[in-house]
Amino acid sequence: MDPFTPLHLPTTVTDLMSRTITRLRRLPIQPDPIVPPHLLRPYGILTSAVRADGQILEATLFEALKTAPHLTVFRTPAIFIPPMVDHLVSGGASSDALRFSDLHYEHDEGRRIAPDLLVIDARRNAADFLEIKRGLAKTDAGKTRQTTRDLRCLRLVAKSYVRSKLNIEISEVTAGVCAIHGATTVPAEHRVDLDALEARYQTEIRRAIEATHQEFSRQLEELLLEQSLKDKASVFFDRTDTTAAPF
Repeated sequence: MDPFTPLHLPTTVTDLMSRTITRLRRLPIQPDPIVPPHLLRPYGILTSAVRADGQILEATLFEALKTAPHLTVFRTPAIFIPPMVDHLVSGGASSDALRFSDLHYEHDEGRRIAPDLLVIDARRNAADFLEIKRGLAKTDAGKTRQTTRDLRCLRLVAKSYVRSKLNIEISEVTAGVCAIHGATTVPAEHRVDLDALEARYQTEIRRAIEATHQEFSRQLEELLLEQSLKDKASVFFDRTDTTAAPF
């Protein structure tokens, strides 16, 4: 695609943005002891928007990958990790041992996890589990350990899961975090960046992400301006009411 051709975002992404902006417009003001009162509304909108951005990015990546005919993409599939698999991963087995081992998958047995995306790549005969993160801040150590543990467990049951649930035989498995802006604390073996994903799938991903950020940022700016004007008008009328002479 010509890099100068405007990219039209999928309806699922624009609808999600629209619902998010509507929710942010109705967001109640929450007091915060360190935020000046006149900044509480924009602060609340922006912090909530940052949280919503992760979902929007996930939807964007999902739609971008769906355009490739050799890919089949699933969002948040329910996958169960048996206690035996958890025990093996927690028991200090080497990364190589975990990478080249395959264990039996049994649905509804063990704890449930839901990776953001599962990509079945027909060209590579592979299954890729992806966790999508904004990647602008590093997560705390506890969350990093849990994410790493989940990814290692997924590797162990992936082939059996895909065979039993999708009736597909695969020869390759990956499980990693895609930190859109690069910041992540998971081990290197579980990291994959946008450039690597584009090379792997031969699909335009970065342009879709950039177009999404541009549109969401534009709508946020409009909302903040709208709310600022409303707040100023409210202050003006409040002052008018208190200074008006009684009849």
